[in-house]
Amino acid sequence: MKKFVRGVICLGIFWAVSFPAVAAEYPWVLKKDTDGIRVSVRKVEGSAILEYRGSVTVNAGLEAVLRLFGNTGRMPEWFHQCVEARQIRANTPEDEVLYVLISMPWPVQYRDLVFRRVRSQNPATGAVEYRSSSLPGIYPEQKDKVRMPSSKGFWRFTPLADGRTEIYYQQHGDVGGHIPTWLVNQLTVNIPFNTLFRFRELLLKEKK
Repeated sequence: MKKFVRGVICLGIFWAVSFPAVAAEYPWVLKKDTDGIRVSVRKVEGSAILEYRGSVTVNAGLEAVLRLFGNTGRMPEWFHQCVEARQIRANTPEDEVLYVLISMPWPVQYRDLVFRRVRSQNPATGAVEYRSSSLPGIYPEQKDKVRMPSSKGFWRFTPLADGRTEIYYQQHGDVGGHIPTWLVNQLTVNIPFNTLFRFRELLLKEKK
């Protein structure tokens, strides 16, 4: 039962996304600051689901970080509960549509998400951003999977003067289906923390 509840919570937290303009009116609340990873949450106007953000600085250069992040097929290695990730189409090298499948313990159905991901770079700072927004209707729904109806978020990778890279991740949205809101919001730190932790560990492993 604990595994079931944990899975339900993690799924909802991971895919919560939608950035209303007034969201900034609510303050961020720091929930975890452990092992160099900081995770905060905040309320979002018009939504019962909390928004979250996480950050970490890794001992790897921007090129190595982007090489791992940009390899969609490797996403299950570091994104919490992700079991499949693939490109549906590429509009340009910087603009693509992806499909992601999230595992859930029985009896909760797996969730999937179709979203557009657009890459841009700040010429002044060198920071690279990947912004994503859901496109649930452009790809056929899959058997025994629940399509997530909305999702929006972004990753920012900022190169530092000492050769390291600062990673910032922010997300909010609707997991779909019938999952109690209190379950979705109960453990909002797990998904960003575990995802950033695994991403950093994989980077360090490949650096050796």
